[in-house]
Amino acid sequence: MKLENIKSELNKLKNNNNLRTLKSYPNNLLNLSSNDYMGLAEDNILRKEFYLKYSNLPLSSSSSRLITGNFPLIEELEKKLKDIYGKSALTFNSGFDGNCCIIETFCNKDTLVLSDKLNHASIHDGIIHSGAKLHRYRHLDLDHLESLILKYKDEFSDIFVISETIYSMDGDSVDLEKLINLKKKYNFTLMIDEAHSYGVYSYGMAYELNLVEFIDFLIIPLGKGGGSIGAYLLTDKILKEYIINKGRKFIYTTALPPINIAWNLFLLEKMNSFQIPRNNLNELILYTHNLIKEFNLTTFSTSHIISILVGSNEKIDIICKNLIEKGFLVYPVKEPTVPKGTSRIRIGLNPNITKNDIYNFLKELKYELNSIL
Repeated sequence: MKLENIKSELNKLKNNNNLRTLKSYPNNLLNLSSNDYMGLAEDNILRKEFYLKYSNLPLSSSSSRLITGNFPLIEELEKKLKDIYGKSALTFNSGFDGNCCIIETFCNKDTLVLSDKLNHASIHDGIIHSGAKLHRYRHLDLDHLESLILKYKDEFSDIFVISETIYSMDGDSVDLEKLINLKKKYNFTLMIDEAHSYGVYSYGMAYELNLVEFIDFLIIPLGKGGGSIGAYLLTDKILKEYIINKGRKFIYTTALPPINIAWNLFLLEKMNSFQIPRNNLNELILYTHNLIKEFNLTTFSTSHIISILVGSNEKIDIICKNLIEKGFLVYPVKEPTVPKGTSRIRIGLNPNITKNDIYNFLKELKYELNSIL
């Protein structure tokens, strides 16, 4: 490690308008960058109800689950998950850990992983660490996926296909039923990440479409629509047992604190009661997409996640700075996170945002885009 090389690389990032920094913002801004899609994390009434039910719980588990961190609450949570989804459940500390652990544990140099080109970094990291052979299929192009399966099925007996349901950068969705039909046809191992659909689709898109039984590894991170922290894995009992014995990120990690487990259980038990905010969100989604068309803005989104294309890193920095000064907290998504020339403003809708908020934001965004041309 040479300090001069590090300084040089940081300067290069700065010159390309791509240097990441940590910031905090005033509370009076309209937060359009949060992933709290159902508004559960900010619901004070819900929080008060939780603390009336669960009080004086430890703030640390102080151990991995294989030692003394396997509290009765976590077993209750996993039993409830099994009752809902019909599959064995295992709790992880984060979606990142869960994705990495599954791939590292079940894939190796003899595995072919076929991964959507825009799958999350945690999925890509898990593939790299596993040593598996990787081919990325074009984003959401299941015909391209099938062509890769046909090309390599005689060469690899172990094929592992990975997709998300809703994608965080473009806000577009997989045709999950078509993907399941491919699994039935070719009998590959299927892993699905529901980070951005859980909550918005109640127990998730796979559950709503009655497709859980066909998914080998269903991972449900909770830091978005789940209003919490951690992740659920739904899988077969024998695969759960294998992870407990072989999954390094599960074995060597201090378990989530009981207070967080209790919150996750509390929200899980109430998930079906959130239909009013869910309906409000769906109405806001429709309104926002119609308004985007009226303002002639460009987005690939079909969901509550809306990325509006701006262009260069330099251009988006100026626009976001101006919007923040006008009271809209928006975060620029820049290359290399997204391809060159597609830097974007990404907003996450939730039921606490009003139609008037969205109208004012899009009007100001349109003004900024016109001003900077």
